[in-house]
Amino acid sequence: MATALPQMSMTSASAGQPPRPWRTLQACVDWLLAGPRPQPDDIHNELLQQRTNKTKTLVVAVAASLLIASLSAALTGAAWAYAWVLAEIALGSTRISLMMRALAKAKRDRRAPVNVAPIWAGLTSVVLISAGCYQCVASGIMPLILMAGIGLANLVGGIASRNAGTPRYGILLICILTLPFAVATLLSPVPFLFIIGLQTPVYTAGMIFLLLENHKILLDLYHSERNNRLMAHHDLLTGLPNRALNQKLFARMLDGPWPDAATTSKLTVFCVDLDGFKGVNDRFGHAAGDAVLVAVAKRLRDSVRDADVVCRIGGDEFVILLPDVTDHEATTVAQRIIARVAEPFEFEPAARVGASIGLASAPRDGVTADELLSAADRAMYEAKRRGKGAFVIHADTVEAATLVPEATAFLPAPRVAARA
Repeated sequence: MATALPQMSMTSASAGQPPRPWRTLQACVDWLLAGPRPQPDDIHNELLQQRTNKTKTLVVAVAASLLIASLSAALTGAAWAYAWVLAEIALGSTRISLMMRALAKAKRDRRAPVNVAPIWAGLTSVVLISAGCYQCVASGIMPLILMAGIGLANLVGGIASRNAGTPRYGILLICILTLPFAVATLLSPVPFLFIIGLQTPVYTAGMIFLLLENHKILLDLYHSERNNRLMAHHDLLTGLPNRALNQKLFARMLDGPWPDAATTSKLTVFCVDLDGFKGVNDRFGHAAGDAVLVAVAKRLRDSVRDADVVCRIGGDEFVILLPDVTDHEATTVAQRIIARVAEPFEFEPAARVGASIGLASAPRDGVTADELLSAADRAMYEAKRRGKGAFVIHADTVEAATLVPEATAFLPAPRVAARA
């Protein structure tokens, strides 16, 4: 039994992984679908999904290949030509069906993983067309040879357009289509047909360069769109979500089922305002003030969970969204934030700031973004009124003008946390 245990352990460890040949094949596919340079995940996914928007080009390509196969059967009457027609009908309908499914999936969720089935179907189709066009040249029928050449030129142009997001895959398809045709024309006994074979590699290189140019244009477009989204929804100084994105995050976090436990809130909101920040700006200048905001933003992110969101809504004001936390967990986070923000900065130890925090929780203090922000904001101003460097928990009976004068301490002095 002692010798069997290691074998069982090795077997169980490898049971959850696919076989090595499949992993190797998957690695090849991943490389084939990648671009010349690594891209952020969202850009990479957009490039992969770009093929799904070219349905008209795909329909034309399927029709063109079916036309070549049909004319080959009509002119030669050969068995290979009729087999090509049947294969084109089956494969073409499959490709269109797969593409329509991929398009519907992309419309539902742009973040969904890309289906590789259309990739394999496209590769199979190109191999089939290339073999058929080789046979067209081998038949020696000049009209059929010219038709095959024109059809290949049409298909290569469509590939350069449809596969701009996946240039390695597109280059492979172009080479599979054109190079066997070039070899066939070079070896053909038809007089002067070798001229087409000499011209085909030049045409292939030109279409590859066009594909790469299309890829660069598409990449620049997606990067511009990504930068515009970041500028519209993120603070340019700290990189945190801004007020506009904060509203969308509120709606997303308040959506869905609410927790059953009475001690857990659906969403807890912190309104955080920096104490002494104006003095830092006046004494050390705006450059130092910007550096403080960047450092504070990092400290806030480091003080919360991965599921929590830190937003900068303007000036030295921040909003933190904490889904599914208890009051005890929220107060622990508030204590940690106050302690971290009060630490000196390495770039300017004399530039010291603090944090006053107001807490509001759903559903106790409201069920909408406006209600929660208003409650947390009133609690934050009460924390400032009571001496700063503290957090105040909003109460159900808060009056907008006076709040609740009684305070219950949660932290030892000088950091006093109270329920307003």
